[in-house]
Amino acid sequence: MERVKHPQRLGDRLNDPDVRDASFVVLFDGWVDDLERLHASLRAHASGDWELVVVDNPVDDAASERIAALDRVVHIPLRDHLGWAAGRNLGLRQATGRLAVVVDTSVEMLGDPMTPLDGALADPAIGVVGRWGVHTPDGFDFTESDGPDVDGVEAYLMAMRRATLHEAGLFDPKFRWYRNADIDFSFQVRAAGYRTIVDASLPVRRHAHRLWGSTPPEERDTASARNFGRFRKHWGERKELFTALDGG
Repeated sequence: MERVKHPQRLGDRLNDPDVRDASFVVLFDGWVDDLERLHASLRAHASGDWELVVVDNPVDDAASERIAALDRVVHIPLRDHLGWAAGRNLGLRQATGRLAVVVDTSVEMLGDPMTPLDGALADPAIGVVGRWGVHTPDGFDFTESDGPDVDGVEAYLMAMRRATLHEAGLFDPKFRWYRNADIDFSFQVRAAGYRTIVDASLPVRRHAHRLWGSTPPEERDTASARNFGRFRKHWGERKELFTALDGG
């Protein structure tokens, strides 16, 4: 399989007209069975015209061949490894859906996600909607929250209008590890004047997160702490963004 050596040469489709209803954007770091489970659940349940954009970090050629064989997939097999945020950004730049849905391969659809996502994002005040979110009163302590308004939406599943990315921007590419990259992005969206919400009724299931489980504890703790420092540097002084929501 020929792999993409210069992903920047693929161009940027963010300014192109919407071609389909939704683009589900995945960064593949291994565990092709999980990706195939996600794909099968989208085929079974997702309504409308959708695509699955797979940014394929080099893991093994056999897995890449299996990904390439899936239908409704935009497959980007990379020669060199990209970090979490840069990989997601590449996928978002290649997306053509009216909605851009960042999703993890640990997620499985149990019903149609499009109707509730479309319904939420029909409200122009909402910038991001997802299933799982967090609340923080001070930017240090975080608790899970079913919202609806949350301080951060977790990237297991986070959906937005592709047009919102023009105002809010993409993920900070310095986040090579995933922890806190989604919360940082959520604050970016909120700083642009949008709400970030959770819909606890979204018909999705979260399975084991393989990347977390397979990474040595010391390595993931170091990377998570580094990312938390980036988050604090970006937003630590923006007190108005720490909403201290009641019942979060």
